[in-house]
Amino acid sequence: MQGLNWSLNGDTRRLNIDSSSRCNLSCPGCGRTRSIAAGTNGSIEDMPMEYFKALVRPENKITDLTYNFALSDPIYSGVILDQIAHLNTLDDRPRIQVSTNASGRKPKWWIKFASLLGQRDRVDFAIDGLEDTNHIYRVNAKWDSVMLGAKTLRENWNPPNGGMVWRYVIFEHNYHQVPEAQKLAKELGFNKFRAIVGDKRTPKHMILKSKTWEEVEVDLSEM
Repeated sequence: MQGLNWSLNGDTRRLNIDSSSRCNLSCPGCGRTRSIAAGTNGSIEDMPMEYFKALVRPENKITDLTYNFALSDPIYSGVILDQIAHLNTLDDRPRIQVSTNASGRKPKWWIKFASLLGQRDRVDFAIDGLEDTNHIYRVNAKWDSVMLGAKTLRENWNPPNGGMVWRYVIFEHNYHQVPEAQKLAKELGFNKFRAIVGDKRTPKHMILKSKTWEEVEVDLSEM
């Protein structure tokens, strides 16, 4: 059910985790989507709290906890708020990074989520395009819901060093919208706009062909 691996780098001890197997999206490059299509997907469930508490117990000395959008979208987990609330009781609380498409939650959920986040935490919004293109790869994503999530989180959580990142995967169908998306990210209060080119999971018909990465960089202003 959960994707889990350790990353050790100097004083950093990172735990990558999926706290559930829930996701409303059907991204074509996702292993979860392919498993469902093949009829090999496992059960839909949340990580038991006793497992989570064992993973983050003080003696494990975890410095960073990443909900990395690997097998699920973290915001659909039925236990992520309880997990973060538990982390907040620890003396040496790990820094949290959450990656999400942000579609499907109401303002009440985002306000509660914001109240649990710390000053060093980070939330990455995986938004690949604008209203007419984001759903092409992020299948089933609802644009208005994504925008509502971003606005609500920004209104209720504004750490001094910033913590909201718009991560934009560039495909053939959305490369022309990069400058407009970066402008919108600034208007919404994102602290960073991070454009990247799709990796080997990208369906062949979506691979960027019309521009090189160097040409895309020219379109990006500093943010």
